[in-house]
Amino acid sequence: MKNISYSFILFIVFGCTEKPPEPTKLYNEYRRSVALIQNSYYFKTTLDNGFEFYYTLENDEPVFYDEEQDAISNAGVSYGTGFFISSTGELATNRHVIYPSQETALITKGINDYLNDIKYKLKKLINETRNENSKLADAYNEYYDYLDYDKKVELKDEYANRKNEIIELEQYLENLDFNPNNTTTELKRIFLGIALDDTHVTSENDFIECVAIKKSDVENIDLAIIQIKNKTTPTSATKIFDLEDITLKKELGLNDKVYMIGFNHGISLAHTGNGIKSQFTQGTITQDPDQNKILYSIPTLPGSSGSPVIDEWGNLVAVNFAKTGDFQGFSFGIPSLALTNLYNNKSNANFSNSYPESVPVSTKNDFERKEVDYSERIRDFLKAEEKRDFDAIYGFLSPKFNRYYDITDPSYSKLKNRYEYLWGFTSNSKNYIKSIDKINDYTYDLNTRYTYYNHRKGREFSVNSTVRFLFDENGKIVETYGID
Repeated sequence: MKNISYSFILFIVFGCTEKPPEPTKLYNEYRRSVALIQNSYYFKTTLDNGFEFYYTLENDEPVFYDEEQDAISNAGVSYGTGFFISSTGELATNRHVIYPSQETALITKGINDYLNDIKYKLKKLINETRNENSKLADAYNEYYDYLDYDKKVELKDEYANRKNEIIELEQYLENLDFNPNNTTTELKRIFLGIALDDTHVTSENDFIECVAIKKSDVENIDLAIIQIKNKTTPTSATKIFDLEDITLKKELGLNDKVYMIGFNHGISLAHTGNGIKSQFTQGTITQDPDQNKILYSIPTLPGSSGSPVIDEWGNLVAVNFAKTGDFQGFSFGIPSLALTNLYNNKSNANFSNSYPESVPVSTKNDFERKEVDYSERIRDFLKAEEKRDFDAIYGFLSPKFNRYYDITDPSYSKLKNRYEYLWGFTSNSKNYIKSIDKINDYTYDLNTRYTYYNHRKGREFSVNSTVRFLFDENGKIVETYGID
């Protein structure tokens, strides 16, 4: 009888232990509460002198337009993932899905190239127009005695028109001189909407229009909340992600199972013959979590930004926002507590402003922006030039290095030949630095007086110049060239 009672107790203790639901059950419960986000937009930049231009993004690089309508017609489109967190049509996602960054090294470089190209074309046109006017003046003076009254008036009018044209071009050129600290760039949204899982999407009309209502002001809390315009969660989303019971007490441990529901690679991968379908991926916690970040072994692609990450019981534990920069198959999530705080207007100031090197998986934008100063690297670069140590010089250059003054796409051998050619007939070269002006995080202007002895001409030369340096995100030189 004692043995029977003992067995019965074991059955009660171990036989009734609740097991987590099957992953497929979790997926089916939540999949219709996860949506594909489409965001179309362009950027408008206004210089401090009132000059305006517009651009969109293609592969993180800016494409520029002089007319706003052209930018609207060619608006950039990005995709991400969102999930319902209320019955009033509110969805959580990443901030960079809704507010794509316009502050990256490639964009900064692109803007500089765009403005420099305009300056170059204006100067060329001004010189050409001046030359044409000079020819007109010479012809007028040379043939004055042979010209009738009407022809003289015609030449004078043409000369005056071209002179006015030169004045207008010079004014336009002057408008391109600006203070980058007073430049503003606006995100101009054209359309923001969601498409529901297991629905057919053949055009933008199949997306439900939304508005952006809230975003985190903490730099590294990459979260935002959007809402359907009619403020009604679709009836198909029968189980929304509950934020009410999320507290710090819900702890994850190393090797705990986690699942993610999202739209990897946006609409291209989501499309099936039966409509768009989300993907359900799983992994484990691969690092002891803290209150700032969660690292898990789930590979992600652009489009999965903003995906919900749940534990094996279906509790929301994180919002996916980035993949590791150097290793495939690992991703970062923002703890769900940060989302709860944002939703309830509570402070997230206790969250750290430091994350490991990572890349947001929707746009690869500069999510982690640190205050940098590459002035000292410019000084060290000049010292390497003065020592005539080409390998040291080359070590300062980015793998993306694409311009050295008049040389585009410079190779190692091209650069070495250029330096050795110059070193062959000069000596005692020295840069006397007047100033190094930081234009932005990645752009610097070196103002210098450069002196050298020219053996061919047998005398010393001194040149005042301004040299622009563009850096990549790793502090390596991408371009260097002289500017007026």
